[in-house]
This record gives sequence, C-alpha cells and structure tokens, in this order.
Amino acid sequence: MIYYGHDLHFLREGREYELTGDPKKREASEYWKSIEFRIMRKASVSYYPSYVEQEAINRVDPNIRVKAIVAYVFEKFLDAIPDDFERREGLLFVGGFAHPPNADAVLWFAREVYPLIREKIDAPFYIVGSKVTEEILALEQPGNGIIVKGFVSEEELAALYAACRIVVVPLRYGAGVKGKVIEALYHGAPVVTTSIGAEGIPEAEKVMVIRDEPAEFAGEVVSLYQDTEALREMSHRTQQYIREYYSVDAAWSVVGEDFES
Repeated sequence: MIYYGHDLHFLREGREYELTGDPKKREASEYWKSIEFRIMRKASVSYYPSYVEQEAINRVDPNIRVKAIVAYVFEKFLDAIPDDFERREGLLFVGGFAHPPNADAVLWFAREVYPLIREKIDAPFYIVGSKVTEEILALEQPGNGIIVKGFVSEEELAALYAACRIVVVPLRYGAGVKGKVIEALYHGAPVVTTSIGAEGIPEAEKVMVIRDEPAEFAGEVVSLYQDTEALREMSHRTQQYIREYYSVDAAWSVVGEDFES
C-alpha cells in the first residue's frame, strides 16, 4: 500500500499556530499529526511532494519509509512563451480562498507590500481564485489598483498569465509544494515569492526571486517590473526548469522501483 499525502496537515497547522498564537491551531496540529503518522506507519511507503516533508517526517520517526516526489507532472510543454513584457502590465495572484494561507497571503500583500510598490510604480494587482471572501472583496476600492477577479476559466487564467508582468506568491505559512508556483512557472511567468512559497521546489532560487520582508519583497517587484530584459530571461529559464524537474520521466525515476518489483 502506497500513501500519498500531498502535504503535511500537522506541519501547516503548526505553522499557522506559530504565526497567530491561536491555541485551536495547536490542537489541530496535534490531531493531524496523530492521524498522519498512523497512516504512514501502516503504508509500505509514503510519498510527499518535496524533501521538506520527508525531512519533517523522519525527524519524528526515522523508521518511516518516505520518498520526496514531484507533485506536478506535465506530459506536454509549451513551445512558444510570449515574451513581450514591454506590452504587459500588472501583478497577478492565483489561489483558491477556501485555503486559509491564500487569504492570509493576499491580505498581507495588499496591506503591507502593495502600498510600497504603488509608491514607485503604477502596476495593477489582479487577484484570481475561487470562494473569494468578503474581506478579500473589500480590498478593491476605486483608484487603489486592486482588481478582484475571483474565479476565472482556464482560458481566462492562461490569458492573465500572458498579460501580467509578474506573478506574486506572498505566502506566510503553509506546507508542501505550492501548485500555484509550479503552474506559474509552466506558463513562463516571472515569480516573486516568499520562502514558504518556494519551499520544497528544487533549486528554486534559479527560476524565481525569494524575499520574506515587506520592503524587500516590494523592492524586488519594483526592480523587476521595470527591467523587461530581466523578466524575459526569467521567463525563458522556466521552460528548461519545468522540463527537467516536472516531466513524466523525472517522476518515474523516483517512483518506478515501487511498481516494477
């Protein structure tokens, strides 16, 4: 029996407790820890989407057999990524708001980071994702540059990736490899994110900018936004990266032995 955990709930809840101090999150972390480790001890091998989860599991129980595998695999790759960054505008966030870390990320960015960006450049901020909360909707005010688009179709999302200059992923907590980051790289988008957003992504610093403090995050966005050649170079690097780490062959090289014996 193989167990695929996607991410560690106990780790995510524990990090939210560290950020908020909410004792309910500490209780949730302990609850999920007992469930997750009970399942893993019953399985022949467990899969998680990065070395971060693998290390966290083996710190608790070094006897659990766990593998770090790629969470996202592409069979087809994009042949021609538009690199007309001079014609693009805006910053883009993508993420469903039923997932609390996404709501926290957007609120933090809108309140702590985006105002610093607006002092230097005029760049609209597009917020995309299902189940938009009232608090997120309230961020959009006349003239403040924030545009809450909510849920969009796959076609609309692809068009936004091709129309915006930078994708921002300002996550402050969470666990596991973030699908929104891999998806953005697949579409050739330059990405500015936090350490949490880049967590578990191999050699992440080669294809994205990673900053955690509001002023540093804003400074990198402003600098990149005005450097279309740097944006073009980042976009081009994403495609070789996706082919190297997120192909079927890359995934099979890790899990193949569990199915072929």
